[in-house]
Amino acid sequence: MRKALNILISIIFITVLAGCSSLKRGRSAELPAEPAAADYAAIISSVIDNNITQAGFEIRKGSIELNGTEIEGKFGLHARLNRKGDFYCSVRGPLGIELVRLLMVGNDIAAIDRINRVVYVGKKNEVLLRNGMPDDFMTIIFGDMPSENNEIFRSSDNNEIGFISGNEEFTREVSICTNELKICSQKIDALSSDHEIYLSFGNFVSNEGRKYASLITMDENKKMFHVKLSIDDLILGYDSDIEFNLPAYRRETL
Repeated sequence: MRKALNILISIIFITVLAGCSSLKRGRSAELPAEPAAADYAAIISSVIDNNITQAGFEIRKGSIELNGTEIEGKFGLHARLNRKGDFYCSVRGPLGIELVRLLMVGNDIAAIDRINRVVYVGKKNEVLLRNGMPDDFMTIIFGDMPSENNEIFRSSDNNEIGFISGNEEFTREVSICTNELKICSQKIDALSSDHEIYLSFGNFVSNEGRKYASLITMDENKKMFHVKLSIDDLILGYDSDIEFNLPAYRRETL
């Protein structure tokens, strides 16, 4: 159960959490750019206007499907992210029974295993690094564009532009669909651990003047798992406190 829970925690991290930005401070790989710099600036400004993570949000109804893991199947998902980046997530099985609750407040994280009455605790930055994920995983997962970047862009076709950026730990390849003004795919390479995470975004929904992907898929080549996150009901703007309250279960370290 412990190994399976760690996989589930990693997947939830990859699909729903937030953080600060590490790649935006990285170096860029030079690629030939065809459109003028002003054209890129206008596109990127519009993509940034569609960002949703900084204001917080609540996923009131969603689901997560797992394949290639010890825990497989489709599970209900409810999550909240506030403007400070604190996070709550509840994963539920049949009949709405909670299986796992995930809490992240500051750099503290806890996964509450309701079935076995165990609380796994750890530090967010350590868990992310161990599973091949950069600090700005929330920005990555929801297709938000960093407000500060020094990437050099290339033109792929009439409806897509892309960039590559990175640092000593990660490289990131991103494609922006200009017809949606959102990031529509990206690949994250963890250089130290050989993790490769592929993400795609689709079924974009407009909400209060912003846009988000209601369908997110992820594939990881090292652990060979596939994840599909579906968002049926998302409310933009959430700023309530999220408490780091843990039940009196047995404690283990993540």
